Amino acid sequence: MLIRFRFISLLIRRLHSEKASKLLLQCFRQWKAELMGLPAPACSGKKLLIVRLDDIGDYLLFRNTLPVFKKSSRWKDHEITLLGNIAWKDLFTTLDSDTVDKSIWVNKTDYLNSGSYRLAIWTQLRQAGYKTVLCPSCTRPLLLDDLCMLATGAKIALGSVNTFRHSRWNQLSDGLYTDLFRPADPLIHEFSFNARFAEWSCGASYPGKRPQIAHSLKRQFTGPYILCFIGANTRSRRWPARRWIEFIDLYQKYYSNRIILAGGKNEEEMAKAIQDVTGAENVVGNVSLHEMIDWVSGAKAVLTNNTMAAHLSVACNRPAVIIANGDNYIRFTEYGNAGIDNIATIYPEVFHRRRRRIGDSSLHYTAVSADIVSIRAAMVLNELEEILQLNEMIEFPVKETYLSLQLSDKFV
Repeated sequence: MLIRFRFISLLIRRLHSEKASKLLLQCFRQWKAELMGLPAPACSGKKLLIVRLDDIGDYLLFRNTLPVFKKSSRWKDHEITLLGNIAWKDLFTTLDSDTVDKSIWVNKTDYLNSGSYRLAIWTQLRQAGYKTVLCPSCTRPLLLDDLCMLATGAKIALGSVNTFRHSRWNQLSDGLYTDLFRPADPLIHEFSFNARFAEWSCGASYPGKRPQIAHSLKRQFTGPYILCFIGANTRSRRWPARRWIEFIDLYQKYYSNRIILAGGKNEEEMAKAIQDVTGAENVVGNVSLHEMIDWVSGAKAVLTNNTMAAHLSVACNRPAVIIANGDNYIRFTEYGNAGIDNIATIYPEVFHRRRRRIGDSSLHYTAVSADIVSIRAAMVLNELEEILQLNEMIEFPVKETYLSLQLSDKFV
């Protein structure tokens, strides 16, 4: 029954995807025509615009390369402006404001839904007089990155070969650029991709071996704790409340470390339900993105879905277990391929079967909600214990640990 349900879900998703593809191309043509009404561009010197409009997790995997652009011989005499997603503006202001000369912030919801807002952004970009636009995203949205690049009227546009599922999107997008980065191996982690793109576009690369946040704890934490990020931006990436409850109940049988639930405003109801059953502590919706660095940095370990919390944990050098459905796994959850340790990732069995059958031959994998639900609490606890023992991060109680017991049906 589960296999049949998954097949139907995938079929419906593909049909919707084809329809969405046609609508997006129609919208792109219409918005591109609107750009024709902007004043003629006028380059006013050595000005570089870096376009980075993707989400917080993407920014965390990219931000360490920003100083490379500023210091490189190719761009060091340019005025550098960052066109960024307002969702991570506060984090950028705290951590990276000195890496560029100027910044422009885009509210993506307003951009996509308000013609007047969109036109104001385009007009600001056109009037700035950029000579070069650099779009470093591996997957580059036509309506966002590409149209903002076109709005500048810059003579030089640098990007990477696009990686959407739809080849028509990629062909259209790539044709807008004067030069494209073509990685020798496209099947690499996003952190590695960003480092290689920086080297291609700057002639220098980020020397670090992993994402890093230089940060000192400002908060005094009481006792060791495990931080659980319970949310995700799509249902198919979200481990359900009942699984979190099963995990916390199982964990509390063996350990006395605190369990703290974390997440955004959208997870408040889910967190309350988990808290009511398990007694776990709850900071969901009450912690800013900047404050969350403290919470992650002070944790013994982090459990999270495939969200920005996984990348924040890596940047703070904390052990983490990622509960993933396999979507975009090569780019975002296969940290071992980037030579980064302290991270374990758990995938559904259906994903493992597919991987054994065809290998890692594509950036794309389509998952349905039932996939991540199939990951059991016992599997997560097992991975948590293993990664903590390897890092010698916790002292186990005298009684037997869960890892020392054989997985049995009573924990499934």
